[in-house]
Amino acid sequence: MNEIISQTENGQVFRCPTCRLIHFEYKNLNFNFTDKEYQYFANYFLNLDGEYWEIKNGNTFFRRKIFIPAGMKDFNILINNKELKELKRLLSKRYKKSEIPIPLLKTSFSNN
Repeated sequence: MNEIISQTENGQVFRCPTCRLIHFEYKNLNFNFTDKEYQYFANYFLNLDGEYWEIKNGNTFFRRKIFIPAGMKDFNILINNKELKELKRLLSKRYKKSEIPIPLLKTSFSNN
């Protein structure tokens, strides 16, 4: 049986006993992580300042103002501050916020 780590209205984080990976599901997104990869992923989101990025990207045409590069040059995840707060609730159950942001999977995230 899967070990549920965290759950919100729009997502869940669980560990599969068969593959031993941590599976992250939020709305229409799914990522499958080792423990270390999940910790990097969670730390990245827990260190984001949603209000800052919504103001900084306020003049963009997109409805969601927080841009998360997803490891490919032309692919970003777009979220708003309300969604970021839910993601932080979802991701804060297992790992504590890091003092230093850690890049995910050797990919540096930025909100350019």
